[in-house]
Amino acid sequence: MSSPGYGGQATSPGRGEPPAPVPPPSWQATVPDSAPPRRSHKGRWIAAAVAALLVAGAAAVAVTGWPPRFGTEPEPTGSVPATFASVADKAAKTGRLTVGMRDFLPGVALNSGGKWSGFEVDLATEIAKALGVPASGVTFRATSREERPKLLASGDLDLVVSTYSINDKDDVTFAGPYYLAHVDVLVKDGSPIVSAAGLEGKRVCQPMGSGSVRALQGAVDRLVLVPAETYTGCMNKLLTGEVDAVPGDDLVLAGFGNRESIGYKVVGLKLTDERYAVAMKKGDRRACKAVQGVIAGLYESGTMRKLLDRHFSRVDFATREDGVPAMASCG
Repeated sequence: MSSPGYGGQATSPGRGEPPAPVPPPSWQATVPDSAPPRRSHKGRWIAAAVAALLVAGAAAVAVTGWPPRFGTEPEPTGSVPATFASVADKAAKTGRLTVGMRDFLPGVALNSGGKWSGFEVDLATEIAKALGVPASGVTFRATSREERPKLLASGDLDLVVSTYSINDKDDVTFAGPYYLAHVDVLVKDGSPIVSAAGLEGKRVCQPMGSGSVRALQGAVDRLVLVPAETYTGCMNKLLTGEVDAVPGDDLVLAGFGNRESIGYKVVGLKLTDERYAVAMKKGDRRACKAVQGVIAGLYESGTMRKLLDRHFSRVDFATREDGVPAMASCG
């Protein structure tokens, strides 16, 4: 027996009338005898719009991969910087720190063509090393005094080692001090100026933006102020004899004097106490305690004295503070 064809007739030779036609299966479309009625322009417009939407949807699926596969995580759209509860944690886990510095003070912190040098540069490197960061992991960044608190708060800086005196105005935490500086004056070796009284009527350089002159005016009744744009300008005037003395923090003055070929002397007036400390983000008590421990260890091991000798030994600096200073509270 032959198999019936869909839409045809099955035959059984010799068995009477053929059976009724077998209807096609429900999934097979039948062709109508007559042509369908013509669609209106409106109907064709709707069909075209639907087709366009279907094409756009298919394109969106191809581009976005929607819907997501079940049981899988979406792909990350970008890396999120790690955050740490303390700078001490960051140092230990990443081996990297960014330190804010001044960059124009010879002997203290100087950036010359990308090469950093000075007492505070070496000190910051020692502190970082004790926290688990090699010298290659320390990035120095020149910063102004005004921007230090903001950069620490944002995490752009981890520490600031920058002749930064402990104060109650800036919203930071201070670890230290690492050095007790004083406002003083620098003179040439052999100068008759050996005390504040010796400055009466003398020509004193006034570097732009420095507050040291105010401290000096509180101790000396009569000064002849000679303005200069920078400390370098003041040193040039002192060298040529245009001024008799240059005021400033004693450590800064010693750094400028140490690089000159002739002898200079820090007089030893000690007009103020400037407690230089390491600044960090407000409230980072754990890093503060860690840094204070490092500072104390550097003094006890003799490392701090070696650093001070390295950068200031050519200046007559009898009042240099070589003893470990009293540590301030971490808050």
